[in-house]
Amino acid sequence: MTKNTLLNIAILISRLLKIILIVTAIGLTSLFIYVQVDKKTFGGEEIILSDNVRLLGITNIYSTVWKDNNDNRYDLKPYTFEKLKTVSLYVNFFKILIIMILMFLIIRAFERVMLSVKNLNTFTRNNVKLFRRIGIYIVFVAILTSYTVLRFENGNQTMSHISLTPVICIILAFIMAEIFKEGEDLKQENNLTI
Repeated sequence: MTKNTLLNIAILISRLLKIILIVTAIGLTSLFIYVQVDKKTFGGEEIILSDNVRLLGITNIYSTVWKDNNDNRYDLKPYTFEKLKTVSLYVNFFKILIIMILMFLIIRAFERVMLSVKNLNTFTRNNVKLFRRIGIYIVFVAILTSYTVLRFENGNQTMSHISLTPVICIILAFIMAEIFKEGEDLKQENNLTI
């Protein structure tokens, strides 16, 4: 099966996606460090959480603004980058970085499954473990992407999102693990009968 063009293209795409994730993570970390050094560059930029239209999901965005302590008035631009609390910036940066690491691990595990299929080692315990890991990684990605909080000096923005897409992917990953487990059992039985 080493000449399977579609499988080779899928492996190539997975490697390309891993490179893109690494480059994006390095760029995001560089931007994060730059922001810590010179926060005034992006100081006036407004940060507004928005709802991305998704096919199978529900999103709720809640924003609060409270009065300024100094002059008892409402802030006209409460959601600017310079008013974002440092803890909120760090938490959201590390959350995005963890999501990117999990996506890298998902792609790497799937690539390892495709390589084993290419080498005709399809039904093995290792592939069962890889599909289960993929399912667990998707669970963590779904949890991390389901809730976002941005805290500012004079307000907060909160977004909660529930989607069926990760649930479907989790179920598919665990179903594939069981299919590969059954395939390995059948392969062992076949080897014993010969």
